[in-house]
Amino acid sequence: MERISTTTHQEAIAKAAASIERARGSREADPHRPAYHARPPVHWMNDPNGLIHYKGKYHLFYQHNPYGAQWGDIHWGHMSSADLVHWEHLPIALAPSEGYDRDGCFSGSAVEHEGRLHLFYTGNLFTTPVGVPDDLLQQQCVAVSEDGIHFEKSARNPIIPAPPPEVGQNTHFRDPKVWKHGKRWHMVVGVRMNDTGKVVMYRSPDLIDWEFAGVIAESDGTMGYMHECPDFFSLGGKDVLLLSPEGASAVGGERTSGYYVGQLDYESVRYEHGPFQRLDYGFDFYAPQTLTDPCGRRILIGWMPMDGAGLGKQWAGCMTIPRELTLQSDTNRLLIRPAAEMKLLRSAPRSAGPFAVRDREFHTIPGIAGECVELLVEYDLAATDATEFGMHVRASADGAEKTVIAYHAQTGQVVFERTDAGEGVAGMKACAIASGGSPDILTLHLFLDRSTLELFINDGEYVMSGYIFPAAASRGIEFFAAGGTAAVRRVQCWDMDAAVE
Repeated sequence: MERISTTTHQEAIAKAAASIERARGSREADPHRPAYHARPPVHWMNDPNGLIHYKGKYHLFYQHNPYGAQWGDIHWGHMSSADLVHWEHLPIALAPSEGYDRDGCFSGSAVEHEGRLHLFYTGNLFTTPVGVPDDLLQQQCVAVSEDGIHFEKSARNPIIPAPPPEVGQNTHFRDPKVWKHGKRWHMVVGVRMNDTGKVVMYRSPDLIDWEFAGVIAESDGTMGYMHECPDFFSLGGKDVLLLSPEGASAVGGERTSGYYVGQLDYESVRYEHGPFQRLDYGFDFYAPQTLTDPCGRRILIGWMPMDGAGLGKQWAGCMTIPRELTLQSDTNRLLIRPAAEMKLLRSAPRSAGPFAVRDREFHTIPGIAGECVELLVEYDLAATDATEFGMHVRASADGAEKTVIAYHAQTGQVVFERTDAGEGVAGMKACAIASGGSPDILTLHLFLDRSTLELFINDGEYVMSGYIFPAAASRGIEFFAAGGTAAVRRVQCWDMDAAVE
């Protein structure tokens, strides 16, 4: 593969590294900065990119602004891990430096070929002053590394300058995800055409020369105006397409992420699939990407966007914990569970139960509290007659500050409410749950990490993620019930060790 001179690129990386180093000292005292979630050394983080297991380590690249805690000047940050949970920061992998990517190295993916690591990304150009959303030029590019740390951009960039005009415009044409099927490489890219989101597919014999293959997904009018961050993989004998549709108010709002399950005919490029299903029902989850690990598991990591809540901090955004995906063959739904490696971070185990929480009672358990904890709670629904029950987490001693996780029996909904969860956050999200494998048991599995909350319901049938910003002293966990008694079968709690440098 032809390479371009890396002088300009390396200078851009060095400049970004110097900015990061200057800002490091200002971040340490922030009581909301996550301890075990993958997050930037400083400043802005968004989409996960290039998830891959390469030369014995997991690599997580991500959209990163090294110059401030807001979106802009997008580079590719880089982290690696030997075990999927302890993360080490590595040098920036990609920086805007060429005529085709001078306004940002946008999202993409990674593959290994002949021992080298290839990063596929979208080169972004603003064709008028920044701020005009459609005055863009977006093209697909590639960079290559021998060691997985230092990357050289191809002299053939952009390798895909535009989609066919009848399919979409290169004003919104981004986020390539590449994989190999049979003897050919394949790529899916998100594209916008007349306010309609689409996912298009390309094919290549060599990762450089790409031919357009077809459209595999398209908005039906309810799925928004742009399909961002597509990901495509086989799981359980089916083909799964992840996407993050912008403007899909009918399926979760302006920023949501979900998936189709179906079957792709690679020759005709026809993808027959079922309905769109959401991946997360909380406040803050977007742009997930997956990888296959050496054991064959499909691992997902998503971005937890902070939006306006974190303004004024020296960091913005983090990733979810790694989540393992399995496909329920009878329902074509994904089960989404915490990766088993999260157990490596556990310490100080404690447990309680069974016990009953009576109407209007607030029940606390000595020693079960904290800001960085894993909490597993099982309710016996057959022995529960309360109309509402659940937990307050990150609660203050006077009860004024708290995050509410509750089950409403009449509607069958799990609710995540953060009205009193700290400065800058508010609102409520509800998730209607169907009875799972054991309809008499409700399992709530929480991961708290200072400002993040991730809730896995009924062994991964549903997930809710979001930020909270309580005071450092608000560490209480209490159980409550209303309209009757709630029967708690067991509670398990662990402290979670710090895992990111």
